[in-house]
Amino acid sequence: MGGTNIMKNMATSRYSVALILLSAALLGGCAGMGDFGCDMHETQARGTKPVTTYSLAAPKAGENSLRPLPAGSAPQVPVYKITFKPGFTKPCNTVSLRKDVLIQRSDESNIVLSEIREFYAEDGTLITTSTQDISEQVRKSGAYVATTPLPIPKSAPPGKYKIVNKLLFERRGDRRAQTPIARAEGFFYIIPQQ
Repeated sequence: MGGTNIMKNMATSRYSVALILLSAALLGGCAGMGDFGCDMHETQARGTKPVTTYSLAAPKAGENSLRPLPAGSAPQVPVYKITFKPGFTKPCNTVSLRKDVLIQRSDESNIVLSEIREFYAEDGTLITTSTQDISEQVRKSGAYVATTPLPIPKSAPPGKYKIVNKLLFERRGDRRAQTPIARAEGFFYIIPQQ
């Protein structure tokens, strides 16, 4: 009888040790998977430039569509707002920059609209600047919604970050400098990974 109990205890002990080792391996694997996911995020974001995609929003009930301005008029932008989703994030994630824009412009085809995005650290240091021609996306007067994915690198330090967006206007073939027509800025926060 004593030999049977010893054998059961040994089997139970082996089972317990195996369960502990398996649990440790799984937990270690989960931590490794987090690093793997972050490395994949870095690889996908590296070398790709965030692109803004504008779409014309349907007019709300009771609102009239905006009429085009007369030929020769500079575009007008009474609304240009930016928001972030989420407002707080960690490295190895992507923040969505959302833009709400109300633009009134002429139907002329020689109008060039450019958007400049400036990314600043909390201390005011300019991190990067990006320029995109949005002329083909914003071809007529109306309310537009846009999103820009902003990948947050693994090495991004915690802190408050500012994005400044500017809309510029020019006419093709005109030798004048681009004219600023709207500006918006907003903040988001990167929090520590732990």
